[in-house]
Amino acid sequence: MRAPKQTSSLSAFHGAPDTIREMVRAVQGPRGEQSLLVRQATENVIRQVQPKDYLGEILAIRYWVTEKVRYTSDPLHVEMIRDPQTMVEDIITHGTVTADCDEIALLIACMCLQIGRVAEFVVVGFGEAGQYSHVFARAQEPRSGMNVVLDPVAGTDERGMLDRVTTFYVTSCDEPPGAPKSIT
Repeated sequence: MRAPKQTSSLSAFHGAPDTIREMVRAVQGPRGEQSLLVRQATENVIRQVQPKDYLGEILAIRYWVTEKVRYTSDPLHVEMIRDPQTMVEDIITHGTVTADCDEIALLIACMCLQIGRVAEFVVVGFGEAGQYSHVFARAQEPRSGMNVVLDPVAGTDERGMLDRVTTFYVTSCDEPPGAPKSIT
């Protein structure tokens, strides 16, 4: 039986927790971590990385997404979340895809899950506590246990972006959708 195609979720923006719940659903779903098409893309991305070079695999995914996904904002009053398979299909068809930070984080986290890495979404704000405006993925390198920040939106200045963060929370991609967010 074929999984139903859901290319995107469109809804009025109700805040970061709703967006993160939809992202976790998408990353865990049949067009996310379970997608053979996304797995094939992931395998192609890491094909030239040495076996068991886990950090190399994580960084290869970040680099590929940086090259293939052009950042753009969502519509002003609509939260749009495309599943990873839809983004990979667009990359196969057009060579690139446009996406905002949540879709970029979603694709990176999904690809990291597909190679057995622990992945999380980090929701951040740069002003008042509890006011969130950005999300990125991070993945755990299994040998060191180090969390690797994967944020192509920040470009080459991930450290500078992290230095400006004033409020944040982390949600595991392994939590059931709708589970309470974890603050760490």
